[in-house]
Amino acid sequence: MKILLIILDGAADLGDRTPYQTANKPNTDSLAKNGICGLLDIGYKRTPQSEFGYLNILGFYSDVSYPGRGYLEALGLGTEDIGENDICVRGNFASLAPNGNILDRRAGRDEKGLEELTERLDGMEIEGVHFEIKKSAGHRVVIIMKPLDERIRISDHVTSNDPERTNVPVMQIKPKTREAKFTASVLNKFVSKSTKMLSQEGVNRERKFPANILLLRGFGRMKPIESFKERYGMNSCCIAGIPIVKGVASFLGMDIITVHGATGYPDTNLRAKFREAFESLQRYDFVLLHINGTDILSHDEKREEKAKFIEKIDRNLGEILRKVDLKETVVIITSDHRTASGKDFEGYRHTKDPVPTLVSGDGIKPDRIEKFDEVSCAGGFFIKGNGMLPFVLKLIK
Repeated sequence: MKILLIILDGAADLGDRTPYQTANKPNTDSLAKNGICGLLDIGYKRTPQSEFGYLNILGFYSDVSYPGRGYLEALGLGTEDIGENDICVRGNFASLAPNGNILDRRAGRDEKGLEELTERLDGMEIEGVHFEIKKSAGHRVVIIMKPLDERIRISDHVTSNDPERTNVPVMQIKPKTREAKFTASVLNKFVSKSTKMLSQEGVNRERKFPANILLLRGFGRMKPIESFKERYGMNSCCIAGIPIVKGVASFLGMDIITVHGATGYPDTNLRAKFREAFESLQRYDFVLLHINGTDILSHDEKREEKAKFIEKIDRNLGEILRKVDLKETVVIITSDHRTASGKDFEGYRHTKDPVPTLVSGDGIKPDRIEKFDEVSCAGGFFIKGNGMLPFVLKLIK
């Protein structure tokens, strides 16, 4: 028995005539008709964050084992020299207006010159702490704080400087515990120093939205966890275009499959990703295929384009379904969260609403649901919390 888990990031939506409802997706609907459908409540308590969703879908999330977004992003970039005393931080290049307020939290999603700016900041040292800066996907960076002396202790128990909205000043980073005071102080000095350096870089005069400040959040550090193989007894791999998915997979000991043209954006090479998913099913028991373009199109207010992208996903899915033996394979399709793509629905943000999910293939007795969308799936099963994969494994035993 093989399992193909397809996570369509932020594909689930809100409102009438969602992209799932308007898209022509015969292959996905065929899986729905011949399988079971329902809603998965990921279990978000605060603002939905994708890494929580991935871990929860796979049955792994707990506060004890969660290492923080920064650590997972660092793993996703292939970083291997992370020490037990290092702190990893997820950062955004952002645009600061002359009045000191945030103009754009993602620096216009423009990557022009960001590699150069990252290299400019890399290697900074403040009060015995070395800052290693790595360019990540799009406007993102990963910062690894390394104490230069074993007597220096740094902490991940600090607040973000990101107010999560524009036209307001950047916040001060504050300690959550007494032990984190030094770390907060060093980070505030880092933000101040890096802002001054970025403001002097020539490439920022060529950009519509200057990348002249870093917004920091997702602080984390190395933590041990049971591997996917140890928990489920299955050999597994991950096919994804963005570092955070690769980081979660690496954290769980899954193999990472690199696909040429897998960008994490709507221009990603879907055909190559689905082809690799099929080939990987010949070698692995469990294949995680992640597609991120649906989430990007939501954030960019492109509801119709999102529906067309779902149609493109469906066509590529159809190509491998003609080759896969569904008597020996289970296909799961779900999302890590909903991402609202219309102005009337949460302002293009991730939402906590349960996501439509289908399970089809080996030994799955069909229910009465014939289409895959938010409304249709509401008439099926309901899973709450940390249980998607465990639920499926019980079905097929």
